[in-house]
Amino acid sequence: MHKSTLTFGLLASSLVMLVIMPFLNQNNSFFNVMAQEYDKYGDSSYSQYPTDDKKYECRTGPFEGFFVSSVEFCKHVKFDDNKRDHRDNNQTGTQGPPGPAGPAGATGATGPQGIQGIQGAIGPQGPNQINSSSVYSVRGNFSNTQDDGFANSVAMCDPGDTVLSGDYEIINPANAGEIADFALETQDGWVTVAQGGIAVPDLVAVITDAQCFDNPPLR
Repeated sequence: MHKSTLTFGLLASSLVMLVIMPFLNQNNSFFNVMAQEYDKYGDSSYSQYPTDDKKYECRTGPFEGFFVSSVEFCKHVKFDDNKRDHRDNNQTGTQGPPGPAGPAGATGATGPQGIQGIQGAIGPQGPNQINSSSVYSVRGNFSNTQDDGFANSVAMCDPGDTVLSGDYEIINPANAGEIADFALETQDGWVTVAQGGIAVPDLVAVITDAQCFDNPPLR
C-alpha cells in the first residue's frame, strides 16, 4: 500500500514538471531580458533610485529620470532644434536679393460704370432773331457772257457768316436767255449764271448781290 502511494506521487510530480516547464522557460527568457536591461544601466553606472553615491536626478537629456553621481553627466546632451539655447537669439539674417518678377496676371473684369460728372456751364447764347444790325449786303463781280455764251457773277459773305438770300441785275436783258441764281453749297455766297450771245450786240452782263447774316464775332 505504501509502495503504490509513493509510485503515484512520483508520477504526479513528473506530470506537474512537464506542464510547468514551458512556462518556466518563457519566464526565464523574460527574466533574462529584464536582467539585460538592468545590466545596461547598471554597467553604465546610472540608477533609477537615489543612493549614497548617486543622489542627483537628471531632469533633461538622455539620462532624464536617472540618478547620477554628478550633475555634469546631465549636461552632456545633444542640442535640440526646438530648444531656446540652440536658436539664433531671434537675429534676422541678411536679406537675399529679390526674386524675378512673376508673369503678368490676367486682365480683371470691367468695373461698374462711374457716376455721371457735373454738367459744365452753358455757353453764351447766340442771336435768336434776325434784325437789320445782323444782316449786311455784299455785291459780287461784274461778268459778261464769254465765248461759251455764259456770264457768271458770285457774291461772297465774310468767312464764318451765312448767306440768307441773293438777287442779281441783268444788263441787256433783251438778249438774255436762261438765268439761274442759287446759294453756294457752303452757304457762304450767292451765284448768278446768265446765258446770252457771243456777238457784241448780243452780249449779256450780270451782277449778283448777297444778303448775309453776321455770325459772331460780329463784323
